[in-house]
Amino acid sequence: MKHTWIISLTSLLFILTACAPEAEIGHIEEETEIFLFSEGGDASISLNALMNNQSERPSDELILHLEVNDEEARDLFSEPELLTESEDETFAIGGGERFMVSETYLLDEAPEDPETLSGVIDGVIINEDGEEVYRFTFDQVEEA
Repeated sequence: MKHTWIISLTSLLFILTACAPEAEIGHIEEETEIFLFSEGGDASISLNALMNNQSERPSDELILHLEVNDEEARDLFSEPELLTESEDETFAIGGGERFMVSETYLLDEAPEDPETLSGVIDGVIINEDGEEVYRFTFDQVEEA
């Protein structure tokens, strides 16, 4: 009888855990933007995104992956291979909390029209298993 009771409790625990709400990752669009810095011959780009977790459950460890979906925009980066290095840094967002992710890169030159960067860079949030959890696009471009 005791053995049956333990098995029943263990099964119930597994069922409740499987039905537990998952983290709901999103971003705050007004706080997600591209900043272009240029002074003299030096130029850099900073990609900033305010991420949030709309559920009460904390997220697992997450990784920001950046995708530049335009060849001309990718050619602006001094070292485009560094875009994939952001995958090494993990972060987690507590339940109901926010977390700012930011990556900065040197550019060979500033784009003639900064608005050409609007909508060509995606932020892809993946979990440690490599599964896509959330995707968003950097639409706002500011010159600093």
